[in-house]
Amino acid sequence: MNLAGAFVIEEPAFTAYAPNITPDIETGIGSWSEDEIARAIREGMRPDGQVLGPPMSFVFYRGISDGDIRAIVAYLKSVPAVRNRVPRTQFNIPLPPSWGPPVESVAEVSRDDVVAYGAYLAGPVGHCIDCHTPLVEGQLDLSRVGQGGNVYQRPFALDFAAVSSNITSHPERGLGAWTDDEIKRAITTGVSRDGRELLPFMAFGYYENISAQDLDALIAYLRTIPPGPLGD
Repeated sequence: MNLAGAFVIEEPAFTAYAPNITPDIETGIGSWSEDEIARAIREGMRPDGQVLGPPMSFVFYRGISDGDIRAIVAYLKSVPAVRNRVPRTQFNIPLPPSWGPPVESVAEVSRDDVVAYGAYLAGPVGHCIDCHTPLVEGQLDLSRVGQGGNVYQRPFALDFAAVSSNITSHPERGLGAWTDDEIKRAITTGVSRDGRELLPFMAFGYYENISAQDLDALIAYLRTIPPGPLGD
């Protein structure tokens, strides 16, 4: 059932059903062209013109580079097709007519600029900034990037409420006093600085495969986020 969808995310604003993104023709995205898949990811638009909605992070995915979006699409085309029909997501909020103008081209971010590349990983690729930035009336408050404090009730139908942590450079509320190794351990194994196990809302099983170079870049960027007082 890899990538065949169906798990549910329930929020006041929506009941989201993860869609089938395998190449199955009838129940997945097998009939979608590569450009249509890329547009759905970066612009939140289905081939039929329907706008997609949250929890997909289109605000960030719009910044995925051309090379990376091609790689993602190639991978999705390569996985085994699974027949699994999934209900459409139900929204209790109005969706915008679009998430912005068409994405024409996004240049690659040089790995030589470590902080810029780390920001790319934390934004368009990993959207860490999405969950870890306070929401105000459903919108990200980008004047308080990384300050956390968002509450996620029963994420992925798991029996707990998760609160996004402060990942700014604040010395007490954030990561300012953490060592690089402590941050790496938290990201890749889900163990906090004090030995506490973090809730599995974060996908530690995937993050443990981040390359050493990418992990160093991500931390270099996190060190540059101005200290903010919010968070858990």
